[in-house]
Amino acid sequence: MNSIRSISLVWLGLLMLVSTATSQTPDNGVHAPSRVEKRWLFFAQDMSDAKEVDAMLARFPNAKANGYNGVVFAYNVGESKAAEVREAAQRNGLDLIATVMGGSHDRNYVEGVPVNDALFVAHAGRAKLEQDNPTRVLNGNFEEATGNHFARWTMQDDEGATTFSDHEVVHGGKTSLRMENIGKNEHNHARLSQPLALKPFRQYRISFWLKAENLSPPDAEVKVLTSNASQSISFQTFHVDGTQDWKHYDLVFNSLENEKGLLYLGTWNGKSGKMWWDDLEIAEIGLVNVLRRPGCPVSVKGEDGTTFEEGRDYERIVDPQLNPWWPYHEEPAIKLTSATRIQEGSRLRVSYYASMVVYEDRVNSCLSEPKIFEEWEAEVKQANERLHPKAFFMSHDEIRVANQCALCRSQNLTAGELLAANIRQSAVIIRKIRPDAEIWVWNDMFDPMHNAVDHYYAVRGTLAGSWKGLDPSIGIVNWHGDLKGKNCQFFADLGLRQILSGYYDSDEVGSGIADWEKNTAKVPGIVGAMYTTWENKYGAMPAWAKQAWGTLPAASP
Repeated sequence: MNSIRSISLVWLGLLMLVSTATSQTPDNGVHAPSRVEKRWLFFAQDMSDAKEVDAMLARFPNAKANGYNGVVFAYNVGESKAAEVREAAQRNGLDLIATVMGGSHDRNYVEGVPVNDALFVAHAGRAKLEQDNPTRVLNGNFEEATGNHFARWTMQDDEGATTFSDHEVVHGGKTSLRMENIGKNEHNHARLSQPLALKPFRQYRISFWLKAENLSPPDAEVKVLTSNASQSISFQTFHVDGTQDWKHYDLVFNSLENEKGLLYLGTWNGKSGKMWWDDLEIAEIGLVNVLRRPGCPVSVKGEDGTTFEEGRDYERIVDPQLNPWWPYHEEPAIKLTSATRIQEGSRLRVSYYASMVVYEDRVNSCLSEPKIFEEWEAEVKQANERLHPKAFFMSHDEIRVANQCALCRSQNLTAGELLAANIRQSAVIIRKIRPDAEIWVWNDMFDPMHNAVDHYYAVRGTLAGSWKGLDPSIGIVNWHGDLKGKNCQFFADLGLRQILSGYYDSDEVGSGIADWEKNTAKVPGIVGAMYTTWENKYGAMPAWAKQAWGTLPAASP
């Protein structure tokens, strides 16, 4: 064992003697690991970029000085930088923890949501979408206004107090909707709403223009909710600057099983400033980000039931601009072959699967496709060959679209059961390649107090029971600091170790992690803490570490 590693172990031994953190002693009398055994530092950056690797390495000495003994980072370090990472980690007494099993490398393998029987009409060698039950916004240009009241909108907050008709600042026509003085509303709301007629499992585009002036907070939203307003149908959000000129936005949603919805626009948390809305439209779209993989079949049928064949009647259907993170772009048409049986003017029913964005850019992979596991195995092999990490960290978190594609549905499992099967197979991959490596995963998708619940975004069915895929050799990195430890006993009862993932771009003095550790002092199996930043904020490392595991004694030279 090298001298640097020996010094690190001496530090840990001294720390265990002086730390106020409690150790657990099982019935067999064998001491469990210290609650500060794992003292990790998290890096969220793409490590295929050599500059990001260099930035990480530059933080290693500071990490060592403040008692950190592990670094968590993406597996995809370039081959030319891997040796440098290993050497720097060894020099600073840091274990390497490689993050693996994120999204698919093939865009077609993100989870697909069904579009059923969309109407396409053939003309001049192509078939394009036509709405068979047009969904549209009434008075979306806001021209129908009496005073500050907008016709056709069935709900309007505080007419003439927070919502106004504006005849001077407009994008099109003679009138726009202006919202201001939002803080005067007792709930900080300024909204308009109206009902929508929808076709189940169809793609829709919301288009609008927005202008802002000193808007604080800049949190404008457009939502489509179920008819009773209890759940969301749309999940995409958009970025607004506090002050901006007219800017155009496109949002895309799938109606799922809904025939009716409620359209809302405005803000739920406004305070000050102004914003203007104009020229809002909703229309059905077709084949945008259509996915082509085994678990996402495409079918084209005539309205008389005739099934047409790809390659014989029409060319392979693809979206040449496929980009799951870009929800709307030009809609692709179906190109008919020279030998097609589809006649001019034929009405076709087209079914397919398309990607779905949650928030501004969040998508996730299918839980079931075999190719996903092949890609993940390649990631683990690469990480093992280049870095030989102490542990692997599986990236299963915030899976917001699941159990929707044909392959997932065909298994007749709940979303929780699908995820349980996925995590079992993922662990098998790691153990096959590195049986001696530790395995860790985020808590949220396996946590009934977090995201392992019913009605989680666009997940079909319950996520309950996902935790049944975990076994005692898989550790939990628990990031729900807001619960202050209330969920920790659940994982302890499953016999799982836990690391408390704190900071989260706040907690500058470490009071949050201190409270969390205090509240879980009697929970067995908590073996450490991880400083977690998603915004590249590392200034609080020393103060946070002091609260998380105390001040380490100075090492001997």
